[in-house]
Amino acid sequence: MGVVYEAQDPAIGRTVAVKSIRIGEISDPRERQRIQDRIFREAQSAGVLSHPNIVTIYDIQEVENIVYIFMEYIDGSTLEKLLLDETPPEKNLLLTLLRQTAAAIDFAHSKGIIHRDIKPANVMVRQDWTAKIADFGIAKTQSQSLTQTGLVVGTPNYMSPEQIQGKPLDGRADQFSLGVIAYEVLTGEKPFVADSLPTLLFKLVSEPAVPAVRLNPTLTPAIDAVLQKALSKDPAERWESCSAFIAALEKQCALHPGWTPQSRGQALNATTAVVPATPEPAPQPKPAPETPAPATPAPKSNRTPLIAAAGLAAALALAAGLWQMSKRPTPATALNTAPPAAATIPTETKTTPEPVAPPPAKAPPAKLNEAPPTPAPPTQKTAPASNLVAVSLRSTPPGAKVLIDDGKVEPCTTPCNLELPAGRHVLVAQLDKYETANRIFNLPAESQVNINLRRETGTVAVSSNPPAAQILVDGVEHPEKTPAILTLPTGRHKITVTLPGRGEKSRDVNVEDGAQLDYSVNFGGN
Repeated sequence: MGVVYEAQDPAIGRTVAVKSIRIGEISDPRERQRIQDRIFREAQSAGVLSHPNIVTIYDIQEVENIVYIFMEYIDGSTLEKLLLDETPPEKNLLLTLLRQTAAAIDFAHSKGIIHRDIKPANVMVRQDWTAKIADFGIAKTQSQSLTQTGLVVGTPNYMSPEQIQGKPLDGRADQFSLGVIAYEVLTGEKPFVADSLPTLLFKLVSEPAVPAVRLNPTLTPAIDAVLQKALSKDPAERWESCSAFIAALEKQCALHPGWTPQSRGQALNATTAVVPATPEPAPQPKPAPETPAPATPAPKSNRTPLIAAAGLAAALALAAGLWQMSKRPTPATALNTAPPAAATIPTETKTTPEPVAPPPAKAPPAKLNEAPPTPAPPTQKTAPASNLVAVSLRSTPPGAKVLIDDGKVEPCTTPCNLELPAGRHVLVAQLDKYETANRIFNLPAESQVNINLRRETGTVAVSSNPPAAQILVDGVEHPEKTPAILTLPTGRHKITVTLPGRGEKSRDVNVEDGAQLDYSVNFGGN
């Protein structure tokens, strides 16, 4: 909504912070006056919050449709910047910051003031590690009133479900936001993320948070349970106060001292843990189909003496063959009566099966079925020899460079197909002028991975005096008239503002990712 300046109070020489809010961009005079009155009223309410962990408001003035709020200057950083460091702060310091923040929020609630925009950027951290919450009361004004001009204020990732749904709010809405911060402090990641704003809002309202222990294995289910209670969709199921929430969190952290906080992206960059494939049972030879044992020759039946003589000759031949085989170092075989051909062949080939001495009745048929045994072993060995799973990678838009597991796999350009080991993998997708996308996926459960890349954008606040001027971006008419906030892709753009009877004015701007530019046009008497 404006700019924050560092300034010096000439009366007593102290350094102060001056926050500006441009209410002059609201075209309706009655609406502008109503918002100005509300800002003054909320600032006065916030001014009574005298607490060591709340930024003190000294004064408020309005000059030429810009409201200036004079407040305590904090020599330090914000929790948001601390969470972006590669090495997270010491865990006891982080818990101290959370405890101080919770105490300040509860104090404001005792005075009937709800912050409504608790987020790491609004938690200032002094050099001595004292937490200071900024923007008490002001956030309420912005979210309720200034959004009527078409501006989106606030960070949806930290909004409570009831705030998104437009329900009446109490202090438990701020507790939900503090729960998101605590979750982020411990895991390095937000509990609710999505590729688009509608999906994010749906998750905040409808889906539970990802278990914190899944992102940070040093945490415990008991610690996660404390966080999940603060992140309940139903305000009645949350803790009775923010201080009670942080006290329970500190207690569980003390009971499990082995936990460590994670920095932003650490969960995504964790070493890939390949899940070993479940070993398949060793291939067992298929039992030969039960076939009746060869019928014992019946020389004693009422056959002719010639047949009996032939049977006797066969028996003598079998005995001679067995006597010859006994001289070789071959596995012992059962000497059951069987046809000669069926008895000698299995003893030559029956060396691979597991049983040392298979039942003799099944051995002859195994060889007599001469088709299956030879091709079966190669087929069974190729299945467990490779753990690779085919995965299809797609991105919107296509053409992104994809790195898998910190470059351990050869990069590819979407759309592409890879074969990766079963288990957990970390994907990083990069495309010029688009934000780098990170994704964790598991194989074989996710054989197709789709990545939606978000274009790097910045904002340009365009205003004019008088308002209601037409805006053109790179020669294309914009649907909104001044004042308006334009979200544009990064790069150079030409902004043209035209007003019938007053002419037009243009300006070339270079939009950077996440930055906001101001372009104000005064047509004056032209």
